[in-house]
Amino acid sequence: VITMARGKAKPSAKGPPAAQNKPVAKAGGMGRAAVLGAVLAAGAAACGYLLLMRRGSPLPTAPRSPAPTGGPPSETEEQRRRRLLQEGRGDPTMHRASCVDSWSGGCSSATAEACAGDPSVKTKCCNTCHKLTCVDTDPSCEAWSQSGECYKNTPFMLHTCCHSCTPDYDDKCTHYPTERPDVAEGDISKIFERALAQYPQYNPQVHSRDPWLVTFDNLLTDEETDGIFEAVGGAHGEYLKPSTTAKATRDANGRVLLQDVPDEIRTSYNAWCQHAGCYNHPVHERVIERIMSIVNLPQNNAEHMQLLKYHPGEYYRLHHDWIPEQLQALCGPRVFTFFLYLSDVEEGGGTRFPYLNLTVMPKRGSAVWWPHGLDSNPWQKDDRTHHEAMPVIKGEKRAANYWIHGSDFKKAMALGCDGRAGQPRRIWRK
Repeated sequence: VITMARGKAKPSAKGPPAAQNKPVAKAGGMGRAAVLGAVLAAGAAACGYLLLMRRGSPLPTAPRSPAPTGGPPSETEEQRRRRLLQEGRGDPTMHRASCVDSWSGGCSSATAEACAGDPSVKTKCCNTCHKLTCVDTDPSCEAWSQSGECYKNTPFMLHTCCHSCTPDYDDKCTHYPTERPDVAEGDISKIFERALAQYPQYNPQVHSRDPWLVTFDNLLTDEETDGIFEAVGGAHGEYLKPSTTAKATRDANGRVLLQDVPDEIRTSYNAWCQHAGCYNHPVHERVIERIMSIVNLPQNNAEHMQLLKYHPGEYYRLHHDWIPEQLQALCGPRVFTFFLYLSDVEEGGGTRFPYLNLTVMPKRGSAVWWPHGLDSNPWQKDDRTHHEAMPVIKGEKRAANYWIHGSDFKKAMALGCDGRAGQPRRIWRK
């Protein structure tokens, strides 16, 4: 059920002015020989280091809840890796970027000529050689890289902007700038349009196209709403705890960290799907597969499902699901919220979007779906999707959040690279 109400004036969705200086040589405009020659002649360092850097060590993780020390003795290797990802823990196979100097005392005298001409020097002095030979030759390289040109225009950018388009070997959570995220410029609208065309059985209703806001009237059956509540919250609600919000703090060294803390703007109970009784629950698996099929993204791009329970008088004041500290994280910012209604509510409990003049009322088995960033640039927050959980007046509200990123969230979390353990050394996107 959607109601219309007079709301606040809409904030502008317009982002910053387009960059005035763009790369003038595009891959599509260069002949094959020219592209290959450019990459081989001036981008060889970047390619070489991209291969070397994939050998590395696992990183510490930050699970949201205590994780078991081990799995069933009969689990397969694939099951073990899946379990660790679901629990937010690292795995020895999750090697991150590593390009270090292994020639003790010898790399300080290395030259660019030696790095380029002697493969053994390049191997023993990986980091030093990278810094000597992989350089930017245009002052606009950093800005181009931060606007996605490394994956939009790879041959030219590796030729001209080697430093900006290769990983930071000194950062354990480095990005791969030439790899296009699963959700990038222009993808949000395409994802919504595809879902509307391919999933009419869930009765999708479009309430706004700029920004998008879509409801599904019958996404879940009654069995599935009950199954989700039991899977995430536990058979007796034992996993439900007072709700928290993500807050930025600083450690003794000045690093920005994220912590889950109680907040007066949010009064409810929640639980996370990070226990085997949830992520192995057949109903949970079925619903997750359905949601990720609708958005057409890998399941690991989603955070663990968060269950919600509101009693009379409980609420969540006006807020946005965007977490700024995730902007430069490996997973990137949240791209979508898929919000599931697991119960009817006798009175109150609607989800209000004041800048869109819309309120979605709870209906068991329905869902509402909206984006967090701009279609033109998912790394820029769209303030128009601020929303609030209106107080429950009578009855009980059961619901679930499913937050989806433009890149692999579960691996980023397991590696400690989801924004919770500090910010990267470089600004990757704007």
